[in-house]
Amino acid sequence: MKNYYEILEVSENASAEVIERAYKVLAKKYHPDGWPHDKSYWAESKFKEITEAYEVLSNETSRKDYDIKIGLNSSFEDKYNDLYSKHEKLKQEVNNLKIKNESDKYINKEENINRYVKPNTSYFKKYFNQIGNLIQNEKQKPAEERSKDFKALILTIIIVSILLFIFWKVPFLKKLLFP
Repeated sequence: MKNYYEILEVSENASAEVIERAYKVLAKKYHPDGWPHDKSYWAESKFKEITEAYEVLSNETSRKDYDIKIGLNSSFEDKYNDLYSKHEKLKQEVNNLKIKNESDKYINKEENINRYVKPNTSYFKKYFNQIGNLIQNEKQKPAEERSKDFKALILTIIIVSILLFIFWKVPFLKKLLFP
């Protein structure tokens, strides 16, 4: 949308007298009769823009309508009402989503009950198979390597125990780790 205020080179809160003066100055400057023949077409289009802007901004009702279209001079009450209506629409959408979410929970109620009542046995089988594979791998290791792994495990348990004891005794670390 054209900005008539920029075309007339006035501010948005310019008075009717300032708009009229700006129109007269620009109309005189860009009148097609004052330009050479080869530039008269450009001057004529500029003159038409200036005249259109003046016709809209000189009439109070058309200026108010124009200002509303471009978002000027809308009162705080109008802005508040717009924001409030948007807020209410968003609240309604959130409530609709909550209702939909709640209804989705109950649509597949039997499926949800089965999920919590009947454990998934394939998960347990897979887990126990992994544990069995780890034990088999440990049995296949030589005794020397297994003893190194056992020593590393014992050493790790001791170090973790010491660290937990230290953290437990230092007040600010205790609060940090165990709030």
